[in-house]
Amino acid sequence: MAGSERSLKVAIIGGGMFFDEIIGQSFKDFMRGGLSGALTSIGMSHLAPTVADVAIDVCAVGTRSESSGTAGHITKWFAEEFPDRRIDACYGDAVWQNIIALHKPDVLFVATPDHVHAQPILDALDAGCDVITEKPLCLTTSEADRIIARAKEVERVVAVDMHKRYDPFVREMMRKAPEQYGTINRVRAVLEEPLEVSSEIFAWAEHSNPFAYVGCHWLDVVHHYLQVKPVAVFATGQKNLLMNWDRHHVEIARRRDVDPASFKRQEPIRTWDSVDVAVTYDNGMRGDYNNNWINPAEFEGAVNQEIELYGIYGRGIVDQQERGYREAIIGDGSRTRNPSFGGRIHHRGGYPEIFGYGKASIAAGLLAIIRRRILGESMSTLEGTYPDAQSQRDIVQVIEAASIVAEKNFECLQAGRGTPVTAQLTDSEIRIIEP
Repeated sequence: MAGSERSLKVAIIGGGMFFDEIIGQSFKDFMRGGLSGALTSIGMSHLAPTVADVAIDVCAVGTRSESSGTAGHITKWFAEEFPDRRIDACYGDAVWQNIIALHKPDVLFVATPDHVHAQPILDALDAGCDVITEKPLCLTTSEADRIIARAKEVERVVAVDMHKRYDPFVREMMRKAPEQYGTINRVRAVLEEPLEVSSEIFAWAEHSNPFAYVGCHWLDVVHHYLQVKPVAVFATGQKNLLMNWDRHHVEIARRRDVDPASFKRQEPIRTWDSVDVAVTYDNGMRGDYNNNWINPAEFEGAVNQEIELYGIYGRGIVDQQERGYREAIIGDGSRTRNPSFGGRIHHRGGYPEIFGYGKASIAAGLLAIIRRRILGESMSTLEGTYPDAQSQRDIVQVIEAASIVAEKNFECLQAGRGTPVTAQLTDSEIRIIEP
């Protein structure tokens, strides 16, 4: 794509666990060959010739701590393939502000921890940038309203990396559900992350919870495809393993025959093991969302995820462990793989590339930005073509309500009063109902 007169300058903040696997590799592909090749996965290949010459250039990567060297590691990783491109490594508690001031990017990609999404997004919008952010959009409805209002005011794209929307198995089931299954009475959705996420990888686990972190994916799928609106939330959760991590990690080490001192964190981790949320929707449908981030490393898949619909004429289920790709390897046991998320392909004479729905949602956000910024389309023409901030408001409201209700029910349970708390949702408020 070198020499293109039309381009997007992208800055990235954060370098989480999916950076090398999904985010970074996707941007390598876009830098090398542009966006056109990824558009089939989001049903927008008719625009491929129009955007074929638009270059994607990463100009800076920023992370918080210079001592970790994460940004430097990432920029060196890019330099291995693009030695002629200058990509700066930046550090700081508000690193995005320095990057915006110095590099003036067209796009800020926000891959910071869950609780550090809102301010970078708002600052980027104030500076005239478009934004792609990792999920969830933010953790409170007030933050979501500020982002939505500001994006509308300055006419900028805020896209959210809701990649489950593009999972071909899930998409196939959800698109045909109303016609094939009839009125949907109930949805059951499970997404369980490995224990190392909360105990080893994320130093910020105390600032979020497993429902906010991954339950938002299934909320987005249900809300987007079934076009339902949440009206009530009930939530409970468990705090057994992580809150007592100072002693439980010793037992886990014993069972694995490893030194307890090898664990990165050994103190109590003050967050939820799991959160279970029941959402009632405006059409009477119920959604049950079960999420944890303590799934044992010995589990056969990278994650455990499934979604099931129950309709009046039929039902459907997508279960990752039943997609048919299993391996048994000495020293690693029996494992299921999911190349649909982030598979690799490498042809002779070419470069390693990524395919799958992990890349698709990033492509959807970039395409919307190109259409607005370079092709001059109005924001209204982009509606429904990518996971925008407005589509995430109800999701954020459910996340916030579930966090409040689960905490109150946990306190009630400890006091011997059961779990009596629920929440009623309106456009203007979360009304906590506490007998």
